[in-house]
Amino acid sequence: MRLNRWEMLCMNNPPRKFLMRFVELVRFQTLLAESGIDLSGKRILDVACGSGYSTRLLKQAYQPSYLAAFDLMEEQVALAKKDPADLLFQGDLLNLALEDASFDAAFGFGILHHVLDWRSAAAEIVRILPPGGVLLLEEPHGPAGQFFRKWVRFAIPREGAFSFEELKKEMDRLGMELLGQKTIWFAPFQAFLWQKRF
Repeated sequence: MRLNRWEMLCMNNPPRKFLMRFVELVRFQTLLAESGIDLSGKRILDVACGSGYSTRLLKQAYQPSYLAAFDLMEEQVALAKKDPADLLFQGDLLNLALEDASFDAAFGFGILHHVLDWRSAAAEIVRILPPGGVLLLEEPHGPAGQFFRKWVRFAIPREGAFSFEELKKEMDRLGMELLGQKTIWFAPFQAFLWQKRF
């Protein structure tokens, strides 16, 4: 689903970048450290990279051997072109032109709640991970998504306002083991670390 103009402005500004760098990425790093997982030099996918700022953060944090990034919106891909991905493309999370088990890790800085068929999107991310591969997601709880859709006018479909329990159940069904969960800035926003079962 495309972001509306207001949400584009909210996603591409200094406060959002501050939160990504000093809160969300730190939570992801803490989850990985607590699970004893080191992604240095691994193959990493930045899911729905937006303006590319998250791609830059992942490059700096992990020095991956290969870093790919994509976004649905051509406007975001154009902004991301200045950032250091080995592969940057416009793509649909429901049908990625990427091989099975081709990435060691995938990061999503708040994306699944934007997708009408978020379960199929989650399955597509899981598909590109090998056994032992990890998925790090930051997502809002269902009521928070509903609030942002109704009162802040973000482009979040009703179906994207899923609960954390629904998310966990679906990831378990897809063969992902939850290794950890952390609050982002307050309880309705959480960071998750899953590992694909062997």
